[in-house]
Amino acid sequence: MKENEDIPVFVRIEKGKTVCICHADDKHCQRNCERVSVQRNRFKGWQSTMKRNRYGQ
Repeated sequence: MKENEDIPVFVRIEKGKTVCICHADDKHCQRNCERVSVQRNRFKGWQSTMKRNRYGQ
């Protein structure tokens, strides 16, 4: 199973800061954006969700 997932997005960067990020399928604005692919870790945050204390809670 892959740990990282590639997501195609449109990104608008102004003066070195990310101003807008839209999913490639849901682009609604008419601005000039650059199409890139970002990575997301599928399992980030699961460790704190599945954590149990010593009493089983």
